[in-house]
Amino acid sequence: MSTSAKDCIECGFAKASHSALWLTNSSDVLALKLGSIRNAPVLRFFATFGEYLVSTLGRAAFFFGKTFGFLTLSEDLGKAHSDRSRLIWREANARNIPMRQLFLFGQPSDMFEIFINGKRHFFQSIPIPPALEKTESLDMDDKVAFKRTLRTLGLPVPKSYSVRTYRRAKQVLSELGTVCVKPQSGSNGRHTYPFVKTDEDLEVALKSATEVCVLASIEEHMEGNLCRATCVDGVLVGFLESLYPTVTGDGVSTISELVQKANAEKPAGVADITLTSSHEAYVRRRGYALTDVLPEGVSLPLTYRAGASSGGRNREHGRSIHPSFIPLIEKAAKNVHLAVVGFDLIIPDPQLSADEQRWGFIEANSLPWIDLHQTPLYGEPINLAPSVWDLWKKY
Repeated sequence: MSTSAKDCIECGFAKASHSALWLTNSSDVLALKLGSIRNAPVLRFFATFGEYLVSTLGRAAFFFGKTFGFLTLSEDLGKAHSDRSRLIWREANARNIPMRQLFLFGQPSDMFEIFINGKRHFFQSIPIPPALEKTESLDMDDKVAFKRTLRTLGLPVPKSYSVRTYRRAKQVLSELGTVCVKPQSGSNGRHTYPFVKTDEDLEVALKSATEVCVLASIEEHMEGNLCRATCVDGVLVGFLESLYPTVTGDGVSTISELVQKANAEKPAGVADITLTSSHEAYVRRRGYALTDVLPEGVSLPLTYRAGASSGGRNREHGRSIHPSFIPLIEKAAKNVHLAVVGFDLIIPDPQLSADEQRWGFIEANSLPWIDLHQTPLYGEPINLAPSVWDLWKKY
């Protein structure tokens, strides 16, 4: 396990400063430790005052930065920081909404300036009307708090515990048997360890998770495909099912050799499976070594990272999943106080009834990667940007 963000295998494709991640993620979960006293009148006053102060200071910093040249704005869509931003920007141009990207010391950010009805607004990544931005929605990026909320609504979630110490982690492992360990707040699957069954693996996983957050979430491990359900204004718009890179044994080839065959036979648009120490550890936790011959007919996922970019596959279903899932997903969307939300779910087969399989919500994302729905390997692409901008018509 590396402590260098640049070389960190556990950060995957989304490498970032561990110190910055720890500060951001830890502040999110520690804020929830105030519990019910968050709603006390005195705290509501200071929260309101704090929002005003941050807004005032933010605007002052914006004009100060422009005056002294270390903050600049660009109308060049080609310099967009991400595919998500490009998607939002193209739709803004189509609607004649002026939009500019903020650059800090010449480096692009995911902060943008727009003008709607003659008023200036700033947003990060996804434009949400001010009337729909609610402070309680911040809780949903906390994986334990999110599951607690959905559990009270009668929606399926794995058992989940907030953990700091190895002693407490062992107690949870003893109760649950096979667990997934991840930072209690965080994104992009960083420092996530599924299929943990032993104390030794638990210790490694806990150290990794708490490297980027003060607390870890330890939850029941669930088997199934990783699905992203994205909702806008409480309505399911996109549903992307992602499969893990998987090999199936022939009784002759080693796992490494099966990976080479899979890479040679993969369709266009799918990345090579590049084996790392993270793959090796995940395969080992499932009972194999890369040099083992995989028994005939046995299918083995190689990593918890799913989709075409990891050597797996994905399919966009839109709303063409089994109808039993839709009201449950939209019930969750209407109760998490997020105008745009991406749910991560584990579902063995979204075409079968929800009642016929074990499945559950595992995370909510307040800034989902809506562009993933427009670039699936299979299925009809869905552009969510129009639905996002339509929010401004209603509010």
